[in-house]
Amino acid sequence: MEKGYVSLILHSHLPYVRHPEVEDALEERWFFEAINECYIPLINVYDNLLRDKIDFKITMSITPPLMAMLEDDYLNKRYLTYIKSCIELSEKELMRTKREKELNKVAVFYNKRFKKTLSTYKKYSCRLMNAFKKFDKSGHLEIITCSATHALLPLLTVNPEAVRAQISEGVESYTECMGHKPEGIWLPECAYCSELDDILKENGLKYFILEDKGILNASPKPLYGTYAPICTSNGICALGRDMDSSKQVWSSYMGYPGDVNYREFYRDLGYDAPMEYIAPYINRSGIRVDTGVKYYRITGNTEHKEYYNREEALNKAKEHGEHFSKGRNDSINLISKDMEVPPIIVCPYDTELFGHWWFEGPDFIEEFMRQASKQANDFKLITPSEYINKNSIIQCCTPAASSWGENSDYSVWLNQSNHWIYRRLHECERLMIKLANQYKKPRIIKRRALNQAARELMLAESSDWPFIIKNNTTVEYAIRRVNTHVERFRKLYSDITKNKIDNEWLSRIEKLDNIFPSIDYKIYK
Repeated sequence: MEKGYVSLILHSHLPYVRHPEVEDALEERWFFEAINECYIPLINVYDNLLRDKIDFKITMSITPPLMAMLEDDYLNKRYLTYIKSCIELSEKELMRTKREKELNKVAVFYNKRFKKTLSTYKKYSCRLMNAFKKFDKSGHLEIITCSATHALLPLLTVNPEAVRAQISEGVESYTECMGHKPEGIWLPECAYCSELDDILKENGLKYFILEDKGILNASPKPLYGTYAPICTSNGICALGRDMDSSKQVWSSYMGYPGDVNYREFYRDLGYDAPMEYIAPYINRSGIRVDTGVKYYRITGNTEHKEYYNREEALNKAKEHGEHFSKGRNDSINLISKDMEVPPIIVCPYDTELFGHWWFEGPDFIEEFMRQASKQANDFKLITPSEYINKNSIIQCCTPAASSWGENSDYSVWLNQSNHWIYRRLHECERLMIKLANQYKKPRIIKRRALNQAARELMLAESSDWPFIIKNNTTVEYAIRRVNTHVERFRKLYSDITKNKIDNEWLSRIEKLDNIFPSIDYKIYK
């Protein structure tokens, strides 16, 4: 009989980057790359495990913006163009590299991989949510929700109605897509404060994931640290991240992804090839971008990079998957001796790490799942809701305010570089609450405008924008997104209150920012 459990949790999120008004939006490539390198490879992993009758269990949050993009007709058409372009480039690379045996071998790999990616995409009718729903229905995958647009909720508590709207719309959009309500929620950035408890309870949520500090600094101090859930006073369970397993995957010093045999992320054909050759496969304005064709392995801390060897990389992924499984087994054996309840090791990561930043990440997950299913282990894979259902005696504590950001606080999302955002958001939130309270039975066009105002506010609240600004990456884009949604909201507010709604403009904005088609502005009452 198992002595404990391991729960692997993948947080899947991208901001809403849908831009039909732009011919070749750079930001849409974030989504296309994630499909190519993360989501479809994981779907292939799950299908492989099902084919081999491996009894795996895994949990994924799929945020409402990502769900919406995966279901969007326009983005799916653009993705088809993108993957076909990848295949075309890989065909050219077969010819270009045919006289270099070692290089050509990698080119052949990419050509086969891109074709397999397209095949999987078509297998699920060009709707990847069809795949995730299948695994959810089979009981192997538990999908949980997130707040509507991944807003950092503790920083919105000055207007509790805004927090309530984010959570309730996150639950509602999940339910519409999945056909059932979510059991748990991934709090954006694992950011928690006690003001969230009652709102989570109102929405029927049973658990959430916390940074280890949120558990370890809880009051009273939990008996078993992060090796068992704790329960808030209103019955919501919190599960804490296990830092040992986290470091093995995340750490740039001791983490698996830094192995010299793995693919080098920072050398891409989009930057290495001559412009006249690569121009059809990068941004149409001539901006060099990643193509996904990367010929080198990490090699070491050197400018000289050796060619990628797929077989060696896969062998290393299997070795690391086995090592990770053994480590969790050893931990369960050690800690279970001093616990009166079975321990659970919670391993939460960003999904986009597996496949995008760490190319072999999905292969690592597959090997870990295979190793974890072996009967010789003293642990079993489990989802959080299954663990909670099996173990009704859970210690009641008040979790500490925390996040999984730097310093375990909110400073990544609120600092000198981005604090200006919140004054604008809070002003819009107050106006949205006012609108929701004032208009009880509006006519159709005014209802449309009210609903669109709610969408614009939620899109402005995304935690991605302050995060990008703090990390100084695509800062101009993040600032533009905040300002654009705030300006659209303010125009809508003005038009609604003056009873002068511009129907043509409203129709255009509804088509651009079309997230949450069933949203009801009254969630802000």
